[in-house]
Amino acid sequence: MVSKTIYVDLDDVLCQAARHFLRVIEREFGKRIAYEQLINFDVGHSSGLSASEREELYRIVHRPEELLVMEPVRHAAAALEGWQSQGFEIAIVTGRPPESREISLEWLAKHEIPHSSFMVVDKYARFTTENTGALSLDELAQRKFCWAVEDSLPIAQFLAERMKLSVALIDCPWNRCDRDPERVSRHRDWQSIAAAMDKLEMFDERSR
Repeated sequence: MVSKTIYVDLDDVLCQAARHFLRVIEREFGKRIAYEQLINFDVGHSSGLSASEREELYRIVHRPEELLVMEPVRHAAAALEGWQSQGFEIAIVTGRPPESREISLEWLAKHEIPHSSFMVVDKYARFTTENTGALSLDELAQRKFCWAVEDSLPIAQFLAERMKLSVALIDCPWNRCDRDPERVSRHRDWQSIAAAMDKLEMFDERSR
């Protein structure tokens, strides 16, 4: 049976994580960094923070009060609502630490973000999954999805190559490259992603 579950990342796909990080960096470290300067997935590294400052930054931004005030990405909720109305299930998959699960769910409820499930995955080898309810990448690879939306180029490549998924990659300064991997399509915003999904659905209907 073909899966009707869509994988959707959280940070910088549904919420404006990187832009909030920049506000925290200016507030806590007195550095004003432009969004387009974030050419490395590690915001602290792109911002020229020292190792100790980066460690402090990630402690701060994962506090519940910081996670809860992040702004939603425009048009994301509407796209997910549309997919749910078509019978798809939305699986939100995040690389945040396991202890952020409850506040992340609270944020999703606050902004009325449609979803069917929520998974914490150790996407970047940053934490242990033992006794946390989080999944490893190998465990994620055993799950079934029909499509994916990501902002991380390495994870998009993992999904495309290991899991054979078509991946919509939201264009961000940190994921730009000379050539996107096979099965990965680049999109400027959620309206573009929704339009691409509609075309994919039309193709699937014709091919049945």
